Amino acid sequence: MTPKYLNLPQLRLLSIVTLWLILLAPLFTYGLNKDSKPMYQPGLFTRLKDTIETNRVEAARAIYRVNCRKMNEADAMKSLDDMKQLALQLNDVKLECAIYDMRADYYSVNQGYNSKSNAYFDTAIAFAQEEQLQLETGIYQHRKANYYFLYKQNSAACRYYLLSEENLREVGFDNVPDIGNIFSETATFYYSLADFDNARGNLRLALKYKPALSRTRINIINTIGLTYRNDGQYNTAMGYFNSALKMALVTKDSAWVAIANGNIGSVYFLQHQYEKARPLVEADYRQSLKFDQKLNAAIALLRLIRINIDNGNSKLAALQLDTADKILLQYKENVLTQRVQYYELKAEINERLGNMAEAVKYRDISGKLSDSVAKRDNITAIERVRLQWVIEKSREELDNLKKSAEVDAFKQNTIIIVLLLLIIITVLIYNRQRLKAKKDKELFASEKLRVDEELKNATMALKGYTENLMQKNTLIDEIKTELENIQLKYADAGIAGNLDKMMQEHIMTDENWAEFKKLFSRVYTTFFYNLRNAYDNLSGTDVRLLALIKLKLNNREISGMLGITIDGVKKAKQRLRKKMNLSGGEEIEDVTNGL
Repeated sequence: MTPKYLNLPQLRLLSIVTLWLILLAPLFTYGLNKDSKPMYQPGLFTRLKDTIETNRVEAARAIYRVNCRKMNEADAMKSLDDMKQLALQLNDVKLECAIYDMRADYYSVNQGYNSKSNAYFDTAIAFAQEEQLQLETGIYQHRKANYYFLYKQNSAACRYYLLSEENLREVGFDNVPDIGNIFSETATFYYSLADFDNARGNLRLALKYKPALSRTRINIINTIGLTYRNDGQYNTAMGYFNSALKMALVTKDSAWVAIANGNIGSVYFLQHQYEKARPLVEADYRQSLKFDQKLNAAIALLRLIRINIDNGNSKLAALQLDTADKILLQYKENVLTQRVQYYELKAEINERLGNMAEAVKYRDISGKLSDSVAKRDNITAIERVRLQWVIEKSREELDNLKKSAEVDAFKQNTIIIVLLLLIIITVLIYNRQRLKAKKDKELFASEKLRVDEELKNATMALKGYTENLMQKNTLIDEIKTELENIQLKYADAGIAGNLDKMMQEHIMTDENWAEFKKLFSRVYTTFFYNLRNAYDNLSGTDVRLLALIKLKLNNREISGMLGITIDGVKKAKQRLRKKMNLSGGEEIEDVTNGL
């Protein structure tokens, strides 16, 4: 079959249809998958690598909220595991800590109050404490408090709000990102339990960190006014409502203008100044309907009904009650107080219109509902008392922890001071010892110099004395020769006696030995001591001979100094060898040199 080709108009039409199909494809896909859950996406958090560290946690949290909250559990946890691996690669402990909080958030969003969220919140806090991240510790304690508050675990919530506040105070409120919202959320907790004093305290702190002209600042000021109004302090409340109104007018915020005027009208109403209250309450009713704040519209309408009844306009009040009933029927919870007011007003209108049976019926309903309100208020009051106990107990624990920390710090500081003192003392002792050692070294050097000088002088003296003796030896030799010649030539005993006397004066006598020994001991200080210890059998003559050998004198010089022949010296040395038990290989000169 021959193919049929399209002409130009047909091609154009086909192109247009194809283009529209491409453009509409995402819409069809969305329509098919709009009820399906997001799935695991590899690399979902890769972009965090290029995010600066200070912004990384919030960037990660934003990606998580958009992509992971509605995933099934396995995909969500796998995605957060990927983020943890990235945190480890980046060595970002703050991001790693935040992942535990995100896991807690996931189970809270998908399972309500549950054990896994509790465990992950605790892990986030413990991890932050272990890493000494006091700011993150305070932030995650606050987030856990919000979690407890959301699921009406008020005692636990209160405790964690207090722990968070204490940690953030130590960090410094000025150093905490978004601290204004943290105080606002804490104030909301206290306000919900009608603990207006603590609510006001947190609201005033929140006010410090909000821009001068902003909706959040108007909200805070207005809420402070509500706490005073609820405590019956109408004049103070009026001042705050007027401040909120002025700010709303400056910022041209019509919604907050209406709210502030409505609250001013409520104060006039509570003070029974109905002429001032009516136009403001009517405006509040209209604006509430306009902004779809139906419960607030019902409250304003009930006030108008009260004003109309007191002003004798029961028929208009009856019509308005029907409208109020229709609005309240849209709420199944949190309108018990308004229902009590509704049935009270219903009974009063019927009394004024003469319908007594209807009036009794509605008063009975109002009474029963009032009992329920009273029970609820009693529970709230008991809860406030219990929370006050929790607050006092928690603050007492914190005070005890502070005192304990102060004691530990004192002990630690004391130990540090003692260690510093010991170090200082050690340094002083060391310096003193070093100076003493230096001084001793100097003294030793000086003493060594003196001793060396004395040794040098003694050596020179011994050398001089020895040389002198050696010179005398030469003289002795000459005298001996002359004596022998005279004896042979003259045989004159007188002359020979004089010559012999002269010779004896020059031989080492006991007196000469004593002087010699003194000089010798100054040079060789341990020689005689070592000699006596090694050889205690030596005679005085032996010692003299060894001393002369120590001086390296030859046999001739020794013979001259001792007045004996050279053969006598040799024989004396032989006797000494025997006394000293020297072997054949040992030389007497070597032994004396070693002493």
